[in-house]
Amino acid sequence: MIQIGTVLSDRYELIEKIGSGGMAIVFRAKDRTLQRYVTVKILREEFIGDEEFIMRFRSEALAAGRLSHTNIVRVYDVGQEGNIYFIVMEYVHGDTLKQAIREKAPFDTKSTINVAVQIASGIEQAHKNHIIHRDIKPQNVLVGTDGVVKVTDFGIARAANGTTMTTSNTAMGSVHYFSPEQARGGYVDEKSDIYSLGITMFEMVTGQLPFQANTSVAVAMKQINEELPDIRQFNPKVSASLEAIIRKATRKRADERYLTIDAMIADLIKARNETVVQQTPQRRPSAPPEIQYLSSVDNNRKQAEAEARRMEQIRQQEELAAEEEFVPRQEKKNIRISKDDDYEREYEQVEPVRRSRRPRLDMQNRRNPRQEEYEGGYQRGKETKVIVAAVATALVIIAIISAIGVKTFGTKAGLFGDADKIKVKSFVGMELEAAQQLAEKEGYRVSQEKSVYDEEHLEGIIVEQSTAENTEIKKGMEVGVTVSLGSKDAEVTEKPMPDLLGKKKDTAIEQIKSLIGKEPEISYEYDEDAEMETVMEQSPTEGTKITAETNVRIVISRGEEKNTTIVPKVEGLTQSQAEKALKSSKLNVGDITRTESDTVEEGVVITQTKERGEEVLEGTEVGLVVSLGKKEQDPPETQQNPSTSQDNPEETPPEENNPENSENNENSESSETQEPEQKPVRTKTKTYTVNPPAAGITNAHIKIVKTDDNGESVVLDEQKSLPFSVPISGSGDGKITCYIDGVQMWSDAF
Repeated sequence: MIQIGTVLSDRYELIEKIGSGGMAIVFRAKDRTLQRYVTVKILREEFIGDEEFIMRFRSEALAAGRLSHTNIVRVYDVGQEGNIYFIVMEYVHGDTLKQAIREKAPFDTKSTINVAVQIASGIEQAHKNHIIHRDIKPQNVLVGTDGVVKVTDFGIARAANGTTMTTSNTAMGSVHYFSPEQARGGYVDEKSDIYSLGITMFEMVTGQLPFQANTSVAVAMKQINEELPDIRQFNPKVSASLEAIIRKATRKRADERYLTIDAMIADLIKARNETVVQQTPQRRPSAPPEIQYLSSVDNNRKQAEAEARRMEQIRQQEELAAEEEFVPRQEKKNIRISKDDDYEREYEQVEPVRRSRRPRLDMQNRRNPRQEEYEGGYQRGKETKVIVAAVATALVIIAIISAIGVKTFGTKAGLFGDADKIKVKSFVGMELEAAQQLAEKEGYRVSQEKSVYDEEHLEGIIVEQSTAENTEIKKGMEVGVTVSLGSKDAEVTEKPMPDLLGKKKDTAIEQIKSLIGKEPEISYEYDEDAEMETVMEQSPTEGTKITAETNVRIVISRGEEKNTTIVPKVEGLTQSQAEKALKSSKLNVGDITRTESDTVEEGVVITQTKERGEEVLEGTEVGLVVSLGKKEQDPPETQQNPSTSQDNPEETPPEENNPENSENNENSESSETQEPEQKPVRTKTKTYTVNPPAAGITNAHIKIVKTDDNGESVVLDEQKSLPFSVPISGSGDGKITCYIDGVQMWSDAF
């Protein structure tokens, strides 16, 4: 059992356990060389002797080590110390995406897209290196306090140009995020990661898993057969573009999904841009106060000028009309109004034309240049004064607004900063409880990560924090701190040792840690009288005075001792060879069923009910499916019908064709209609093989129903190991229906 405080390779000190999975246990550790926190993943003890798991564990390090990307957790080191196999990785201060979904889902469209783009970018880097993750799910995505999303756990990743068939001993991901081809145990490629990302996005926007059932088998069958539920019934606010992306990514047929993760990223970015445009008000932004003021002044001036020009044009029109008859016939310069300026009524010369004696229709557009020169000078002077006054007023208004803003919001960050971001305060030198209260007011949390002796700080005082002062984090995030146990030379506080016997392991650990600031040493023993995972021994005994210097030890029960063994591979062996191999491994031979096979020779084992390499108890039964060889061809129908048998060449022709018996035709017809009832009922036997409905399913409740001439009957209804074969006999025509864990798997004509 790995203890907190263990130092691996004289460098990595294990500080606390932060998680566990099916293959490994994860610790937060301190890199003593580089003085930084790291994540250390250690292979579970039960897999130390299994070469297959060791190879898989190393493959994770190799797969992730080949990748260098912002959105992928970096691998720093791989090592082995005795029987301890470990991987050292980047430590991400934050939470898993699964935890974020539990706390905050459903996400809005923008947040979902931002997270999905980062996950997809990490997957893109893996695919560029020909690596398929094969286990994309929120539990394998970390969201840092800085908002950066990172993909981790390449434990079952495979090279895209290597073996990409999902089999029961390699499919260890969660069935809720499996692609249909993974659930069937079929060919897996990059599009499987795209499907899993689509399911993850569905969970982000709805807070729900799309396919849920009581058993993993039923979930797998839903992944294969059922379409994705309507997203809008869970979240009506999701954008149409994001909904379309999720649906395309989760198509049942791989060739109908995105061809590459790059294409999916392009659509996500496009959808994000559309979201930004939709959220922007579809109107012109209001002008600043000073611009609004100038515009108002300018509009009033223009209206006054327009009215003055209209009156002047009327006057000029009347004068010109009266003088028109006396104007000598000579070439004059026509005046054309420039339309480039609303109020600076400039003019320009054009080609000279002769003036007509007829009244001009466009006389209202004529100008008096001398009059405009006078009015223009006057108006420009007036305009300059108005503009100067307006600018001065605007500057005063801006100053007032700025003063109010600074007073209200305090800082530049208050006006323009991200409201969801908070700057971490310094907690060093504060008591833990006071720091927690202060952090809670600010909108985040402080938690104790460890306790250490410190000569400079009294007991209970914070001496170190995991997130530096003034670092920006999101609301609700957590900052870890280290609390002082005081000086080692100070007076030791003694506390009585509690009674831990019979208590659960986790409860006992927490109780000791709260008393002396550190976890007890733990060992395990088999004991059939003690409940598994409970304390069966403790040292010191109850009531003994203990301090932070005391080494507290507890012994945890493993329950009744049972010897285990590894299942050998017997597929491909003859039946006798397989039985000997199982017995030598201290296993019993279970049910032996036989079935036809076009590819496996007669007498050779086709499949076994326990997977090779599986650790089971000694004496476990392993069933075998043995080949009967190729299926024999059914004889022609003429040989099965006694009435047309070739053994009776002198067969009497039907009476209806015999002229001598024409008078008996009616009796002949009656005889023919009754002939099928007189045929002997033929009983037949067929052997059916029941295979696992999804990768990784080796045991399930099986129900087989037969329908034939005798009616409906239940052939099998019990818990069985998969796969297995069963011979079924019946009479006449009918069908066989198979149910696994209550779900109909298949139906076959009998």
